[in-house]
Amino acid sequence: MTGFVRSGALGVAFAVLDDGSGDCDPNDEVLVAAPSWRDAARLIRARGYRNLPRRPGRLRPSPDAVALALGTPGVVYRRTWAAGEEWRSVGSAP
Repeated sequence: MTGFVRSGALGVAFAVLDDGSGDCDPNDEVLVAAPSWRDAARLIRARGYRNLPRRPGRLRPSPDAVALALGTPGVVYRRTWAAGEEWRSVGSAP
């Protein structure tokens, strides 16, 4: 489940993923602002998440999540899928 919402020069990528390492919860919501889906996917993969599709799906993140990501481009956020918890930073662009 993925999505990409464009806002000006940036877009916000959103995905529900499993990094496969056992270090994270089975399903994480992952969020990042980047110029394109390809750039966002690179940032997400750099944080250990794999199996991201080449193109985004139609899933839409909440307006609050979009505002958070657009305020800090290049920072990957995660939270447990459907748990209602706050977004936590996983790291910023190298």
